[in-house]
Amino acid sequence: MPNNRLFTTTAAIIIENLSKFRGWIANHMMGSFYAGFYKENASTNSILWGYYPVALVALIGLIISVGLFMQSMNWEKQQAEIAFHETAQDRILLIQREIKFSLGIIQDIASFIEASEIVGRREFRKFVGPALKNQAGIETLAWVPKVDFDSYDEFLNFARRGFPPFNIKELTTSGQSISRKAKGHVYYPILYVQPYQDNKPMLGLNIGTDSQVKSLFEESISKGTIQIANRSNIDSQTQQSVSGIAVVVPVFVKSDEEQSETVQNHLRGYALGIFNIGEIIERALENLRPGSVDIRFYQGDTTTDETLLYTHYSRSRQHDLLSTSDLEESGINYLQKIVVENLSWSVLCTPVFDKFEAKTFTSWIILIGGFAFTALLTIYTANLVGQTNQIRHQVAERTALLRSTVEELNQEVMERKAAETELQNLNETLEHHIASRTEEAERRAEYLEQFAYVTSHDLKAPLRAVSNLAEWIEEDLTDKLDNSSKEQLALLRDRVRRMHDLIEGLLEYSRVGKTSDVEAIIDTRELIQEITDSLSPQKGFTIKIKGEMPILKADRLQLGQVFSNLIGNSLKHHGGSKGKIRISSKQVGDYYEFTVCDNGQGIASEYHDKVFKMFQTLKSSDYNNSTGIGLALVKKIVIEHGGSIQLNSAVNKGACFTFLWPYTPVEDIQVYNKIEGKLTG
Repeated sequence: MPNNRLFTTTAAIIIENLSKFRGWIANHMMGSFYAGFYKENASTNSILWGYYPVALVALIGLIISVGLFMQSMNWEKQQAEIAFHETAQDRILLIQREIKFSLGIIQDIASFIEASEIVGRREFRKFVGPALKNQAGIETLAWVPKVDFDSYDEFLNFARRGFPPFNIKELTTSGQSISRKAKGHVYYPILYVQPYQDNKPMLGLNIGTDSQVKSLFEESISKGTIQIANRSNIDSQTQQSVSGIAVVVPVFVKSDEEQSETVQNHLRGYALGIFNIGEIIERALENLRPGSVDIRFYQGDTTTDETLLYTHYSRSRQHDLLSTSDLEESGINYLQKIVVENLSWSVLCTPVFDKFEAKTFTSWIILIGGFAFTALLTIYTANLVGQTNQIRHQVAERTALLRSTVEELNQEVMERKAAETELQNLNETLEHHIASRTEEAERRAEYLEQFAYVTSHDLKAPLRAVSNLAEWIEEDLTDKLDNSSKEQLALLRDRVRRMHDLIEGLLEYSRVGKTSDVEAIIDTRELIQEITDSLSPQKGFTIKIKGEMPILKADRLQLGQVFSNLIGNSLKHHGGSKGKIRISSKQVGDYYEFTVCDNGQGIASEYHDKVFKMFQTLKSSDYNNSTGIGLALVKKIVIEHGGSIQLNSAVNKGACFTFLWPYTPVEDIQVYNKIEGKLTG
């Protein structure tokens, strides 16, 4: 997993750095390109000089690749060393714990004897029995009492009660054991020893005569604590010397009263233990998986063959291939000093050959990948340089072509400027003609309006005279006129009135779009209510406004004329004595859609277009007072304001007129509402 992360990180660094360098190379080559472009007289040198980025890319790529390779190799070696050190430390820690546990057995024996006034052979055997079963490396566990000359015979009697053949003995230089009692001597015989079968010859042996043991006894007395010494033992099975340790714990007479006697007089004896250091080490490591670590214990601070105590070979190595040179060829090791009570050892850990070696697979991939990437980038850079030189040549050619093209364009621009000047003159002439024609059209429109006014005035005067004359004749000849004559006179007055309405309608139709009131904010609901009141519909007719009606900005007079003509048309041509007229509105896009519907006799579909034409009526009657201008006037007003109108009707199904009126922006309505609020407030 760490190797994968290293590979990913390294690859990302290579790509990022080389990508940046690639951009720098591209910019540099473009700079070289422009420099060469403006120095055409040195083109050959510029081309040769332009290839130096290729060599630079190759050199930097190789340096980066080798550097990353070396860094990766060092990192992988460090990881291997860290893994080895952690494995070695774990094993040393377990060995230290096992050794301290073994020392604890001797301390337990000393505490047991010190707490007991008299300890028999059987009690001693039962006490040390569990330790012998559960703890490895125990060669000897013994109780060595102190026996002075005065208590010599008493001690023998006590010892022989439990073991009749017991006797205090010493070893001579020839290896024979003798028993002797000398006045003033102090004896340290082994009273109890386990395991008995392996240590039977040691029973009763006065070990105080052994200089090493005596020195260990004296050291423990002077310090009053446990003492340990390195000791070589003879393996009973192989008869070979094995390294071990001798452990001594002094046991003193338990007393609650202060005495002035020396410590020597209070000494009761020693708890003695002899351990096989190799078995302790093997027992500590037996539950671990093979870690490919060889461990060597040295006495003191030196690591020479003379001070070597024990070597633990890893279970992962092949014992039949074991050789001392294998231990010396390892590239890494771990040395630690451990101190147990008064004794210190140097522990040297070395890996098994071919174990804990750096895995350089990723490093080689980085090196090969870096070389490959460098090669590709070098080829790419060389290709860029070649293309740059080719482009430089093409640019030189096309620059000359561009110059000629620019000259042609300049000539064309001059020609177009001349054409624009001529076109401007023509536009000025056209504008003069348009202004004169507009002035002439306005003058003609003014003449036409004046003509319509004069004509209507001149026509109205004779009509009024004819109307008055008919009234006078009827008044003067009332007694002499029969019914037929009276009907003819009434028909004459009606025709005069219709002629007057036609003239008024024509004038009003001609004024649409020419003059209008100033636009204002209009509440259409209030406007329709005012128009309804002014029309005074006859009894039996109802006019209802459905839903919300908008507030908009419009020409009040002309919008009111549209509603007035549509409502009046529905009242006039309903065809019944009772009727309903419904007015509604809704917003459709940028328009308000108004609808005026009735439930009258309706209009056949073939007359839907005819009703919006001038002087067109659906009924011909001598006394019909309709001029046929109302709906035509409505359509013209709506169209002049940018809207549209249509009819939806059928015979005996009523008629619906729908027209669109432009939408008023909300801001204007808000201003209107604020003004109205201030006025009403």
